[in-house]
Amino acid sequence: MLTKRQKIAVSSTLLALSISLIPIIGDENKLPLLFLVITASYFLSLWSIYGQLSAFELVSLFVLPVILTASFGLFLSEFDITAANRFILAIVYIVVMYIVLLSENIFTVSVERNIPLVRAARTVGYLATLFVSFAFFTLLFGLGLENYIFIIFSAIVSSLLFTQAFWQIELKDTDPTKLVYFSLISGLVTAEIAAALSFWPLDPPKIGVAITAAVYVLLGIIQHHIRADLNRRTVVEYLFVAAGVIFLLIGTTSWGI
Repeated sequence: MLTKRQKIAVSSTLLALSISLIPIIGDENKLPLLFLVITASYFLSLWSIYGQLSAFELVSLFVLPVILTASFGLFLSEFDITAANRFILAIVYIVVMYIVLLSENIFTVSVERNIPLVRAARTVGYLATLFVSFAFFTLLFGLGLENYIFIIFSAIVSSLLFTQAFWQIELKDTDPTKLVYFSLISGLVTAEIAAALSFWPLDPPKIGVAITAAVYVLLGIIQHHIRADLNRRTVVEYLFVAAGVIFLLIGTTSWGI
């Protein structure tokens, strides 16, 4: 029998190998393989940390692994990557996925009993959420989709990211109704920001930075609200970060003047 750590290592490696195959198969097979790998990322993640999971946890626990896999898969399917760079990306994917799944496993255990590692897992989950946000939204915008499709995907994916992030705050004490409400509102605000940014002459990395900054601000403020320690100083600090990103984008954007 494999331990959970061994299962996580096996799953991360298998998914990395599968993703690495995407650029070297025919163009007509890339999309089916990408869909297959994304689907496999859910079931392999579930196999790796399977335990006493509620219906809600069957979604929230696996948002990050699935979107992380989709981000790397989209990148490798859309861009011409050398073998050396594919190897480096595969290693990065294995490391990030391993860390993410370890954190998710800690959350599953913490639902049943309090363990000291849960604080570290929350920090990892927070950083992973920001990393996945930047990677996914950068690649999504880079696909050149119609604006309305980009906005719809932004609403759906950001809502899922917020759902798993808010769930990590209180775990077993989470109020599902409140969590869904905050997630949908945050996802809607993120989609509105994505809609506004889609009309700016921005390249994909800047779009990724801007939307990730929005996720950071919304996530931070609502997390403090859920913990009942939100105050004016905290709001001002997050708004200062938002203003800094806006001014940075304005100052570095070519407006064609």
